[in-house]
Amino acid sequence: MNIQEVRNPVDVALEALQRSAGVTGHASAATDDRHDSQVVLTRGTIVRTYPAVWKPTIASAAALTLVRTRFDENVPGLLITTYLSPFLAEHCRNIGLQFIDTAGNAYLEAEGLYIYVSGGRPDTTLLPPKSRGTGNPTALRMIFALLSQPSLLQATYREIAQASGIALGSVGAVFKELAARGMLLEDATTKRRRLTAPDRMLDEWVASYPAILRPRLQVGRYATPDPDWWRTASEPVSGNAYWSGEVAAEKMTTFLRAERQTMYVDVAHKGAILKHMMQKYRLRPQPDGPIEILDAFWPASLGNANPAGIAPPVVVYADLMASLDSRNLEAARILRAGVLEHALDQF
Repeated sequence: MNIQEVRNPVDVALEALQRSAGVTGHASAATDDRHDSQVVLTRGTIVRTYPAVWKPTIASAAALTLVRTRFDENVPGLLITTYLSPFLAEHCRNIGLQFIDTAGNAYLEAEGLYIYVSGGRPDTTLLPPKSRGTGNPTALRMIFALLSQPSLLQATYREIAQASGIALGSVGAVFKELAARGMLLEDATTKRRRLTAPDRMLDEWVASYPAILRPRLQVGRYATPDPDWWRTASEPVSGNAYWSGEVAAEKMTTFLRAERQTMYVDVAHKGAILKHMMQKYRLRPQPDGPIEILDAFWPASLGNANPAGIAPPVVVYADLMASLDSRNLEAARILRAGVLEHALDQF
């Protein structure tokens, strides 16, 4: 019987870096619990030490932004992953996130050291298998409901399905996948459930939402002659529509002045709301317009639990992170440090 050697992917990435850029490196244990390892890179007489984070899969720019927040501003960190596409590699360079991957792609920038390699193709045997239980729209709807309403974790499967807007039979499959990944524990006696890492679950949801669930929400873009139209638009957001993104952040944190408007609307009322806004605020379809309108994917019970006319904080946070705008990222940080961390503490 041939037993295939299981190699540490971090070592594979370091070896690939040596081949593609002539930089040698070794990894050791992390010096704190925020990072996965410490990596020392050497080229000639130049030696650089990085706190490092390992991510098997990076599927979106929002996921890179989340990794960037795990490093201090004055201490450059290193992302190690299986593979980054040219688009994501370029985004790393734009946000100052240094990385290496197992395909030999890399972005490193320090005194005396600058490396940018992109376009290398990965060994497909190293790519992690796709998650079946938590990487699909149904699972994202359920995980969103749990993050938005922590008490729901102890509810019955039927109550969770109703609050998530998913089929009853899907609830057990999602819980099974979370348990298999070590993210959910259930006491055999009391049957009480516990999330082991709610902050990690939030990060995964925010990273997956733009690529998996959001594109299914019938996005429409619009423009209007009045950039401040939304400041007097109280009628559309009276129980059937919800501000997200910059508008919600301005209302919730007062940190920024909204320049783009994101609104989620209940599907049943979408036609009436759009007609009203087109007539009163002269909204017109425009592919790259600053006004974005999407279908709300959560039941009214979750929407009503938030301040009037504001989308659930998890959605607001995800939209801010996905925008990749530096102002919005700071607003997202403020929102997470306040509202979201308080919610996560309830698990």
